[in-house]
Amino acid sequence: MAQSTLEVSHLHTSFFTERGEVKAVQDVSMRVGKGQVVGVVGESGCGKSMVARSVMGLVKKPGKIVSGSILLEGQELTSLDEKELCKIRGRDMSMVFQEPMTSLNPTMRVGRQVQEVVAIHEDVPKEEARRRTLEILSAVGIPEVEARYNAYPHELSGGLRQRVMIAMAMVMRPRLLIADEPTTALDATVETQIIALLRKLADEGTSVLIISHNLGVIAQLADYVYVMYAGRVVESASVYELFDNPLHPYTRGLLGAVSSLKSQSKVLQTIPGIVPNLAHLPAGCSFAPRCDKCVARCASAQPELVAVSPEHEVRCHLTEGADAP
Repeated sequence: MAQSTLEVSHLHTSFFTERGEVKAVQDVSMRVGKGQVVGVVGESGCGKSMVARSVMGLVKKPGKIVSGSILLEGQELTSLDEKELCKIRGRDMSMVFQEPMTSLNPTMRVGRQVQEVVAIHEDVPKEEARRRTLEILSAVGIPEVEARYNAYPHELSGGLRQRVMIAMAMVMRPRLLIADEPTTALDATVETQIIALLRKLADEGTSVLIISHNLGVIAQLADYVYVMYAGRVVESASVYELFDNPLHPYTRGLLGAVSSLKSQSKVLQTIPGIVPNLAHLPAGCSFAPRCDKCVARCASAQPELVAVSPEHEVRCHLTEGADAP
């Protein structure tokens, strides 16, 4: 097994509101090996982005990490205060957020925004910081870097803004890069370029955790995949195993909703219903109200995450104990 860059163990993150506790992340465990690309998939509201924010220490009140462990190359992050986390963010781990237009400062030239990351973490001359900024902008495929350095965010296309965000995240060569929906709203050509860029970063040793609802992106990029539903991991496997042999009804539903060249049917499947309210989860399996395979036990007991092979786990009563090692 490859050395772990990120190790999340039994993570619980909740929001404490006037209407009660919202359990955004429940007992989530996942790992990202060195130079590995790990995907996290699921519908909106399933807890994918909250796992990322928990890792980055960006859960704000009334949210709180209730319990669990987050190790970055052996260093426990949950015990660090905000000042200590600020030293790590940008330097040892970075995050590319969903919407670059709202993440970038509209009043500051993009080159200066990237350069600021260097200035925060290292005491280097301005010329050295500028040189490194131009170097990383070029490395992520931005053409005419001198001109782009002086551009404002609104003067760049969506694809270029996304590249600037990746450059900002990578300028300190962090050990872990978290990409939250990095290809959303990009055209197919730019999406392919961003996927290639993230794969290149992983090949050079950066560990990547990519969060996406786009299974096509995950299929092209990820080595291993975690499927989340209602704050829990319901299935995890290598990308090939997951696509070839999905075991959880929710995973099958997600894959059935995607067009495939292998499929003879032109009709895409749908998953009835919606993700449950995380403040009022059902007593048993959270997916039971939407599952066409539901049996009596599903409505009363929460299934455990069971290993059906060394690198394939599933949380479903229908597979508990079946073929388990």
